[in-house]
Amino acid sequence: MGTRKLRQLDLCSGIGGGFPLSGIITGKVQLCGLCEIDSFCKQILQKRFPGVPIYNSVRNLRIEKEPIDIITASPPCQPFSIEGHRRGEADERDCIPAVLRLVARIQPKFFCLENVPGLLSAPQYPGDKPGTYFQQMLRQLYAYGYDAEWVVIGTRFRFGTKWSGERLLFIATSRSVKLEWKRTTPWKYQIGSQGQENCVNWQEGSIQPRMARNTVWAANRLDIPPGVPSGNRVTRARRAVLGNCLDVRLAQIVWERVLYLYSLITI
Repeated sequence: MGTRKLRQLDLCSGIGGGFPLSGIITGKVQLCGLCEIDSFCKQILQKRFPGVPIYNSVRNLRIEKEPIDIITASPPCQPFSIEGHRRGEADERDCIPAVLRLVARIQPKFFCLENVPGLLSAPQYPGDKPGTYFQQMLRQLYAYGYDAEWVVIGTRFRFGTKWSGERLLFIATSRSVKLEWKRTTPWKYQIGSQGQENCVNWQEGSIQPRMARNTVWAANRLDIPPGVPSGNRVTRARRAVLGNCLDVRLAQIVWERVLYLYSLITI
């Protein structure tokens, strides 16, 4: 595919410390737009990515100007977290349906999402069977022309962080791109080659014919210091965005996979 940079649109961007920042670090990605509704986060995005358009809401976003190669998204995890009520689509904070509508309309080569591993087992609506939300998400993406793979990694072991937990990383690749999948390195082996300290647990039961099934965690630590002994509004906002952001090193695992697949596309 030559040296042309991948054009990225990032949704539910937070403070941009995950997919946007990591994409720029690769030197092979052009950030074309961000989308975030929180005013505090938008202030940080404006300082961190000057000149990049920041859209207000993923639910009414309209992108018509330039083609997008990759959509990345970090939607709120509350509808799926095992620590919450797990209301799925019944939760007003659920942005994934809006994100998928944009994927269907824009048709990027790649769509990447990160969230809590609870997304894998969450019901679509309260009372539904576990896993129905994720199964419906896969069905929609397949209907839109995408195959998917996902991983979950424990970064306490990989990065030596003080936090313990896991994070779901997800990549959907358009079937419109010409890839010889039989000759590609599976994602689990690609991750393994990046460091033998990865803690990998395989997930089974995919409805797709080609799925990576492992699990990973994100150390949600960036450039906003936690634990400041203050009750002011700015400190509370900082702590909130810190808890929701994706570690840039986790995002690099996604970008390494995407750039590998992109390098194999034949015209």
